[in-house]
Amino acid sequence: MSGKQVFLAGAVAAVLLCASQTQAQDYAFQGFATADAMNQMHAAMRDNMMEPSSQARASARGGVAAGAAASGRRAAASARTTYQSSPAITQRVKRQFADFVRSTGGDGAGIAAAMDQQDFFARWGQHVSQYGLRRGDVADAMTAYWMLNWQIANDVRSVSRAQVQSVQSQVRAMMGDNRSFTGLNDAQKQEMAEVLILNFIAQSVAYEDAMRDNDATMQRRLQNAATTRFQNEMNVDLRQLRLTGNGFVAAS
Repeated sequence: MSGKQVFLAGAVAAVLLCASQTQAQDYAFQGFATADAMNQMHAAMRDNMMEPSSQARASARGGVAAGAAASGRRAAASARTTYQSSPAITQRVKRQFADFVRSTGGDGAGIAAAMDQQDFFARWGQHVSQYGLRRGDVADAMTAYWMLNWQIANDVRSVSRAQVQSVQSQVRAMMGDNRSFTGLNDAQKQEMAEVLILNFIAQSVAYEDAMRDNDATMQRRLQNAATTRFQNEMNVDLRQLRLTGNGFVAAS
């Protein structure tokens, strides 16, 4: 995106004004059936990023042949990341999300009302489509979530479609090679994706508001919150990641 816009759900920002900025930074995944699988996906992403440099060096040494081989491995590791949506699952995710917000001292009732009035998932899908992401694909939901938190942590205001799609490819390859993910059914994939989307929206609104208000103190607070969240939950230091043509890699 160009200008001062971050990879945020800009069109969605107004629908979560009822959410507290200080609460939005702390939403987590506990309490959801797919929490264990979610944690394993994040761990797999972390492990994948620990060895990017060697793959990049191999491609450089082997030229086109090495690149083709790497592409073949990624294709072989691919798995279906799309799912058939169920309205019942969406209602359950929204209810559990509001309950979680309420349990952490947030405005659960306000968020529940906002989710009833607006289709957050559809608006999220409209926004991310410009980056080649789409609703109904758990890999795309995780891609957006990682991109958002990396951008907030590093105060990166602009990313390209190509950069987002490099992370998308990284996520798809990781999921296809992970048994915890390949064993999920449609309902579980949907739950995982929609939890990621709701967290994305809540966190993005807080940062969008801070930027709009030129609130440097809140921006730093949210940047530190994103860094701490990934460090505590995934053992990943977002400030030590670089965004490359192959996705995220550990800074050398």
